[in-house]
Amino acid sequence: MKLHLTTAGLIFFTVSSVFGQTLLYDVIRNDESMGVTSVERKLANGSVTYNLNTKTEFRIIFKFEVEYELVESFRDGILQTGTGFNTLNGSDQKRTKLSNKGSFYELIIDGIATKINEHEIKESVSEVYFEEPHHNKKVFSAYFGRYLTFEKVGEHTYKLVSPDGTNEYIYENGICTRVKVSRDFATFSQELKPHLLTAVRNNTFSNSTFK
Repeated sequence: MKLHLTTAGLIFFTVSSVFGQTLLYDVIRNDESMGVTSVERKLANGSVTYNLNTKTEFRIIFKFEVEYELVESFRDGILQTGTGFNTLNGSDQKRTKLSNKGSFYELIIDGIATKINEHEIKESVSEVYFEEPHHNKKVFSAYFGRYLTFEKVGEHTYKLVSPDGTNEYIYENGICTRVKVSRDFATFSQELKPHLLTAVRNNTFSNSTFK
C-alpha cells in the first residue's frame, strides 16, 4: 500500500538570515501531533532553492512512518532542477528527478524517464507555502509529473486537488497559516501557533528578499 503525505499542519517559522527563511509545520490529527514539516527557502548566487521535508508517524490499525522530501532550485524565476522521494516505514514508495534540458524537461520517476514538453516551468508546488496563489493558478508537480490548479473557494482560501486527495490552503499577509488535508485514509488539521499567527498578522515575516 502506498500512502503519500505532502502537506502538514501547525505553522511555525523563523528567519534564518536575510537570505534564508524556514517554515515549520506540526502535523495534527485528532488533536494530536503526528509529525513535523519544514519548508526552507534560500537565496544563494542568484538561485532560489526550496527544501520541503515531512516526517510523520500515525496508526490506522498498523503503525505507519512516512517521510516526504522535495528540493527544487530556480534561477531567474525558472525551475532548473528538482528531486523528491516518499518512503513508507523506511521503504521507497517513489523517487523523482526533474532536470531543465533547455527546450524541455526530463522527469525521471522510479528510474523511468519522461520528456516534459515545457520550455520554462515558473510555478511549482514548493512555492505556495510562501506565496498566496490566485484562482486558476497552475503549479507544476514533479511528484505527479503534471500541473495542478488552485481553485479559490473563499477569502484567501484555495483548494488544490491532486491524485492523492485535496488540500485547502488559508493565507494571511501572503503566508499560509492553515492547511486542511483530506486523504482516503485520514483527514488532518493544521493550525498556526497563536504567537506566530500574531507575528504574521503584524506582517513581521517578509517575502520581499526573494522578489
